[in-house]
Amino acid sequence: MPLRGNPGITVLVLFLVVLSGCTQPDKTVLHIPVNVSVNITSETPASPLPLLTQTAFTTSSSDTTTVTRPEAQSTPAATLSEPVIPGGYLHYTGADYSLDYPATWGINVTTLPLREYHHTWNGCSVTLAWQLDQELRMYYSGDNSTLFYSSVVNTQRDIWPRDLNTQIDYADIINSILGDPDYCANTPIGAFTISDVTDAPLAGVSYKAIRVDFGKINATGFTEGTGTVYIITGKNRRGVFTFYSSSLDPGVKATISGYMFNSLRLDSSF
Repeated sequence: MPLRGNPGITVLVLFLVVLSGCTQPDKTVLHIPVNVSVNITSETPASPLPLLTQTAFTTSSSDTTTVTRPEAQSTPAATLSEPVIPGGYLHYTGADYSLDYPATWGINVTTLPLREYHHTWNGCSVTLAWQLDQELRMYYSGDNSTLFYSSVVNTQRDIWPRDLNTQIDYADIINSILGDPDYCANTPIGAFTISDVTDAPLAGVSYKAIRVDFGKINATGFTEGTGTVYIITGKNRRGVFTFYSSSLDPGVKATISGYMFNSLRLDSSF
């Protein structure tokens, strides 16, 4: 159909239509992600873990292990002398004593006949104590470089090995835990050096322990290291609590050993 009217006006109208199309803003394309939750929250620190208690029964019906995970607490940044303890500490409560130990450690429990060590001018011999067993409970790190041993004997007898001067032979006691219990200390293998002997206070009872610091100087089945042992002569029981570590970190013994021995609490009838 022919276009009627003023050609100038028609050209002007066409020009304005083209101009308006060129000046429109570009359209924005929205990319919608798949399976995105609309509930977005700001990042906040994790709240402390609630108190957790686990109970495990051993082969003895009278022995119950209660392990408690304490609430998380803020602690200062660790230094080389204070190694980080992953997960903090757990709390063990038994019939004879209670103790805190690193949460990542394992536990092994066994009952064995008690060895007696007899020193004479002709040498040293080992026999089994008459009707006496010892409960051995070992707490150990994942890399087996550090452990804590408890040995408890229900007796009022004097079970400590004596040297020719009738003094307690500490090396025999340590060797019975960390060496070969079927032999006396230093024969045929397993030498322990005693560096210090002092008294140590105990929580829960009025008497003290004999604290012995020691080092292992040759093959005994454990890697070279140092440790501390508490020898306890109680009213009704005899106990040996041993910390040993082959870790090269100087803070392990100072931190973990000190913490565990400080947490040790004996039953009042020990």
